Amino acid sequence: MASYDEPPPRVRPSSLELNCPYCQARLSISPSHAGAATICPLCRGKFQAPLPMARSPLGAPHYAEQDPLVREFASKKIPAGVCGIVLGALGVHKFILGFVGTGILMLLVSVFGVCLYALPTMLMGTIGLVEGIIYLTKSDEEFYRSYAIERRNWF
Repeated sequence: MASYDEPPPRVRPSSLELNCPYCQARLSISPSHAGAATICPLCRGKFQAPLPMARSPLGAPHYAEQDPLVREFASKKIPAGVCGIVLGALGVHKFILGFVGTGILMLLVSVFGVCLYALPTMLMGTIGLVEGIIYLTKSDEEFYRSYAIERRNWF
């Protein structure tokens, strides 16, 4: 006899349901294809299939149940956020996330911006501050989706 304190048994879904971001067609994919590049059979649009999110009874994802890729990339969230706030003008947070080109751009604008009354340097510092705050306020899944899958360079 089961008590009320026992969680229900876990059942792995046989397929994941999602909508194509281009044509909004309802698609069904195998759980093993979650997080991988997917092509819509109707419009031939290529997109990244989302990762399923493990939820607790209260709605928050269990850290131990997160996908290892999400966990690994989310481990960069705090260092990138803090470096964005503290060293944002130098683009250090971009290097941490693997956006080398954007990091070099921020670094060059900041260094050479000193010649222009430091206005470009202050702008890069403000961008770094805002990005650092955004990094720290995103959930691990949002952070992974935005900066690992979508490869969003700015904000």
